[in-house]
Amino acid sequence: MADNKIPLKINVRKNNNEKSDNYGKYYPVVDRTATLTTRGLADHIAKHGTIYTFDLVDGILRKLSSCIPELVGEGTAVKIDGLGTFYPTAEGEKGGVSEEELAGYNPADHVKGIHVRFYPENSKLDSITSRVFKDSVQMEANCVIEAEKKTIAGKERTLKTLTPIADFVLKKSQHVDP
Repeated sequence: MADNKIPLKINVRKNNNEKSDNYGKYYPVVDRTATLTTRGLADHIAKHGTIYTFDLVDGILRKLSSCIPELVGEGTAVKIDGLGTFYPTAEGEKGGVSEEELAGYNPADHVKGIHVRFYPENSKLDSITSRVFKDSVQMEANCVIEAEKKTIAGKERTLKTLTPIADFVLKKSQHVDP
């Protein structure tokens, strides 16, 4: 029987931090190949055998994408059941503010940024993050991510290449040091 689930491709990246106890070990990295737009998500939802048309779904998603930042910007956390909670956090200056500075405290002078954070729902029934979610995802091994530093137009850049894991293993097994 054919499976209509697209597997989640897992790449691996080598830990190149020589100070780390895990130097030289490889760790999984999700291969994110694309970002779905609001229109794409609306189309996807509408094709799931729902009575709701693309226009209705698209309109709701667009309203949601304007309302969530508005509410979070007012200090209201927004929970979408089965998905998670969007909430605001403030990023302060390094070192903080002294007690003496509190008398004339002005957030505009001391807050570096306001961030919208997302906390995925983590109930046993609707977990979208954790080891429970892993069991509902079909995965397949994909590539080794190799990074090489090069100077391009006077600037140091990191170039990443993806090598299929089987090809990487074969190449390493055929490599003989002189």
